[in-house]
Amino acid sequence: MAKGQHVKPQTPPTRREKLADARRKARLEREAREKRIIDGLNRGMSVAELTAREGVTRRRMQILVRDILARRAPSPPAEYLARQVNRLNEAMIVAYGSMAGGNLKAVDRVVRIVGEMDRYHGFFPRRAKAPDRRRRLAQQAQEPPPLAPPPEAGRDGKVAATD
Repeated sequence: MAKGQHVKPQTPPTRREKLADARRKARLEREAREKRIIDGLNRGMSVAELTAREGVTRRRMQILVRDILARRAPSPPAEYLARQVNRLNEAMIVAYGSMAGGNLKAVDRVVRIVGEMDRYHGFFPRRAKAPDRRRRLAQQAQEPPPLAPPPEAGRDGKVAATD
């Protein structure tokens, strides 16, 4: 140490710093426990096995598993819909940019993406076949073609071959 420098003594942590450290430690322990539980579930462990491994009651483990799975559940339909529309927007940008130079596959993709976006926005909820309202002319009845005369049989009952 150089002459004249003075070292500031370390002050003990404040109550606030101790609480922040305790919260951080508890959060890390919770995350580690959740990872162990998820890993166990993914490997096919039962709730009873997880209970024994983690040292908690069966009821507590059921609550933990339910909470973990609820947090990891798919998002509500409105959020899912918004996410899908955002994905389609991104795909539209890429496909639209690819249309330059007469890329017909890109044009087909744009048309498909627009159709999907219309469906997500509720314009065409079902792809039902439109009713056929065109007038059809009645087909004229045609007479069936005449039947060929039956071949003639000889006295012996055999039919002669024809060329």
